[in-house]
Amino acid sequence: MKLVEKIEQLDKSGMFNHLKNFANQLHESIEIARDSAYFLNKNKNLILLGIGGSAIAGDLLQAYFRNNRHAEVDIYVNRNYFLFKNVDEKTNIIVSSYSGNTEETLSAYDYVKGRTKNIIGITSGGRLKEILRKDGYPTIEIPKGLQPREALGYSFFTLLLVLWKSFGSQKEFENIVQHLNELYEFLLNRGNEYSQKEENKASSLAKQIKNKILIVYACEETLTPVAMRIKAQIQENAKNLCFFGTIPEMNHNEINSFRYPEDIISKLKVLILKDRNDHPKNQKRIEATYSILSKSLDVEIVESKENDFLFRMFDILYFFDWVSFYLALENNIDPTPIPIITELKNFIQS
Repeated sequence: MKLVEKIEQLDKSGMFNHLKNFANQLHESIEIARDSAYFLNKNKNLILLGIGGSAIAGDLLQAYFRNNRHAEVDIYVNRNYFLFKNVDEKTNIIVSSYSGNTEETLSAYDYVKGRTKNIIGITSGGRLKEILRKDGYPTIEIPKGLQPREALGYSFFTLLLVLWKSFGSQKEFENIVQHLNELYEFLLNRGNEYSQKEENKASSLAKQIKNKILIVYACEETLTPVAMRIKAQIQENAKNLCFFGTIPEMNHNEINSFRYPEDIISKLKVLILKDRNDHPKNQKRIEATYSILSKSLDVEIVESKENDFLFRMFDILYFFDWVSFYLALENNIDPTPIPIITELKNFIQS
């Protein structure tokens, strides 16, 4: 069956168009952020309350700030009903739930709201919007109608700009807006490339991954959040087993395990994400890991050649969003529905 026929037959909820239009989320985020609230407290230690597709933006933001001249910004992502960090009156809190109804996030919010007044929510509506309005905290409202994992552009770029408004000057804010406009053009071109309904780079890799268990590795200082995002997209969109790990940690344990069970090892594909900002020792570790594993495994190094870290990060992210979509088609399923997660939620709430 041709690719265009698979899209027409299987993509009942229109994820293809959402992916192709991803760059538009960046443009809309700029306008949303211009009029949004920001933190008056200049404390650069933040906690983001969220889970799943609403949480990954916080991890990506931490990687972004770590790899530019604002490395002092510290973002802790809290994925649970309760908090693992202390909160006091100086703590800045971002409450992120795309639906506005994520029970873990709402529970964590109940804990923090009595401990700090520095709270900003980001949501498309739901209970979170109502509760924040009742409690008197500002809400950044982003467009509805997407799966949380499809709304990464809104959750990431809007928060990125809000943090620049909070900690930077007006000139710095306008500079980053200009930078994001350049990224918009870049992603637009990539979207045109990956949406070709004949064979393209993303659909080709999806065919290679079919019937494989994917494992993605990245260095903690750079692309670990990208590996996390790839894992989640492959799992949710393609309903395909996928795991991720970090370098250098995996060099001290996991690298020793790729021998048994033999029938499983033969079904693995390993991706190692590489970035020029990786620590020099970790760059050597990537080379060594590839050299050792490629003797008996299907291993591939993935690296973006773009000059800017933000561009490199989204170059890889956006590509694998498309790979996960095409892998779903290879697995003969609609990428949008997540019936097992829905079943689990219904069980918990019953």
